[in-house]
Amino acid sequence: MSRQQKRAIERKSKQTPFQKICLAAGEGVGKAVAFSFALASHAVAAEPKQEDPIALPPVVVQDQSSPYIVPQSSLSKFPEPLIDIPQSITIVPEKLLEEQAGTTLRDALRNVPGITATAGEGGGAQGDVFTLRGFNARNDMYIDGVRDSGSYFRDSFNFDSVEVLKGPSSTYFGRGSTGGVINQVSKTPRLDSSYNGDFTAGGNMYLRGTIDVNQPIPQLLPNAAFRINLMAHRDDVVERDKIEVKRLGLAPSIAFGLGTPTQVTLSYLLQHEDNIPDYGFPYLNGRPLRTDRSNFYGLSKEDNEETTVNIGTLRVNHQFNDMFSLHNALRYSNVDRESAVTNPRAAPPNLNRMRPQRDTQESILSNQTDLTAKFSTYGLNHTVTTGLEVARETFDLIRWASVGPNTTINNPNDSQPPSPKTLAAQSDTGALSFGIYAADQIKLNRYFDLVGGVRWDYFDAQVKDDFLNDKRKQIDREWSYRGGLVFHPTDWQSYYFSYGTSFNPSAEGVALTVATNNTPPEKNEIFEVGAKLNFFGGALSFQGAVFRIDKKNARTPNPIDPLGPNVVTGKQRSQGFEIGLTGRLLPGLNVFSGYTFLDTEILKDTNRDIIGNQIQNVPKNSANVWITYDFLEKWQVGGGPSYVDSRYSNNANTNRVPGFVRWDSTVAYQITKNIQFRVNAINLTNQLYFDSISGSKAIPAAGRTFLAGANFKF
Repeated sequence: MSRQQKRAIERKSKQTPFQKICLAAGEGVGKAVAFSFALASHAVAAEPKQEDPIALPPVVVQDQSSPYIVPQSSLSKFPEPLIDIPQSITIVPEKLLEEQAGTTLRDALRNVPGITATAGEGGGAQGDVFTLRGFNARNDMYIDGVRDSGSYFRDSFNFDSVEVLKGPSSTYFGRGSTGGVINQVSKTPRLDSSYNGDFTAGGNMYLRGTIDVNQPIPQLLPNAAFRINLMAHRDDVVERDKIEVKRLGLAPSIAFGLGTPTQVTLSYLLQHEDNIPDYGFPYLNGRPLRTDRSNFYGLSKEDNEETTVNIGTLRVNHQFNDMFSLHNALRYSNVDRESAVTNPRAAPPNLNRMRPQRDTQESILSNQTDLTAKFSTYGLNHTVTTGLEVARETFDLIRWASVGPNTTINNPNDSQPPSPKTLAAQSDTGALSFGIYAADQIKLNRYFDLVGGVRWDYFDAQVKDDFLNDKRKQIDREWSYRGGLVFHPTDWQSYYFSYGTSFNPSAEGVALTVATNNTPPEKNEIFEVGAKLNFFGGALSFQGAVFRIDKKNARTPNPIDPLGPNVVTGKQRSQGFEIGLTGRLLPGLNVFSGYTFLDTEILKDTNRDIIGNQIQNVPKNSANVWITYDFLEKWQVGGGPSYVDSRYSNNANTNRVPGFVRWDSTVAYQITKNIQFRVNAINLTNQLYFDSISGSKAIPAAGRTFLAGANFKF
């Protein structure tokens, strides 16, 4: 690329509608871009160096690969193979979800120990909320590397895989990522035609259908293809009275220039939900209410949750040459959610019922540009990634409050009318963000890689609070860092040490309350030592890591003015280790498994009573094992347990939710080359367990569920 072209890209990156951010970021941009160009100029000036040939394992004619192995991340920020990245990364492929009859992001993440689901509190973020390595990850979800904000339940019908990158990663992703990030990888068009469908039925009116059509369109343009995914889902949850889950999904995409240096992909995701939500059981005497699993404490004629998700993305990838490649993603998303729920509180022999209602609009307009360069200079091989991100996010909220009538614990009445609602909150929040980063993985010699990275973020949030007749504003400017050393004595093994930082601004979720106004960001850091081993030519993969995450200045209530802004004087720690084994053990025998131990502690807080306690919703032990065996050419059997240890629902550690073991199984028969029949048993032992929890409630999971489906692939 010529120097004039590089300058043109630089000028274009600065021509954004967010002039305010660009002015504030001027100095940081100049330094980072100058650094990138300096590296590139050294690369051009350096004498070309022939890379040493890589010794590959001998080619084996029969297929020894495993459908569970994904050797590389989809993210352009991580161009190296997973074995060379100094970070714990777990990838859940689409094939695994198909075998398990998984239909949501929650189902995918059951295969990743160290992640637990969190229930929405008080009518709030009722969609997908997770705790990852001990810390809340609600704002750490992405689709194809771009932030996926919004309170909704993510269906898996358009998933190619789900990537979980663990540990603070603000260097690559900006604000958040204390415990890590969760990236959903979308299905995209290909040049080979395929026509797939899956239709499943089960107990309690479980009905689901998906269609996946991929079609090249050479008559329109060469190297172009179109793909569309459709989904319809209906489920009355087994042994949970009145609960209804209804979803529809549409995901068309079109791509041009497939297989050429320049690829352009335009995609759209529409998902609509219309549910009767489950707010579960309140706590009594330090544990979830002991009652029949089927008891519903809501109001079946009044409770509802309706969500519409619209996400449009334009992605351009260009390979300039063997050295430089450019990736740009422009996205607009909007999540419209209306909910009226019943939140029960135990007051024996009755239950009190509060009725929070919300109408929210969450949107994000984001442009993300990444430049990857691979070159040699001063005798060293570099893989450099640089990039910048500009985004405008909004969160508009109207909240009402009302009271539901009391009811009995054992025989709840779900048809009573609630009291009239009253306005409780109304606000409009907007946030402008800008980030620029650079990272380099330097191959020092045959055995060692050195990793380093830095990022600067600008985050400006403003709230117009109509209910309190108030305006609030918060501006944060933060640096994030990453470093690591990788030792790979052979092609099939690597050992690493890594260090990373992240930050959590008080308006991280595009919400700024009186309590969080003018509160500095929380700062986090991680130390991790790990190993990654590939066996049998990459058919079987093992990874393990020991880590410590410190939140050095956690937000805590103001001890002098409890109604005033929080102070950042607390400290929290999550440390532990994890192992995972994935791939093909023997011909026909595949495994996807993992174990995580987490030891969390509140080290410092203005509330001295909770010092020494465990962090909420973090089990000490969690594990999963899924094994399948293919035999007689047409049959497959499989299954395994998932285990989650007991955990506290609050930092006061007054309410404890018991641990559980859930067993699932599957049997499949390939009727013809194109048609497969599959039966799944979910929660085979009918275990009563609580799938997600919050400080006020625990939500029971479905009872034993049998599903039967047919899959068509042409």
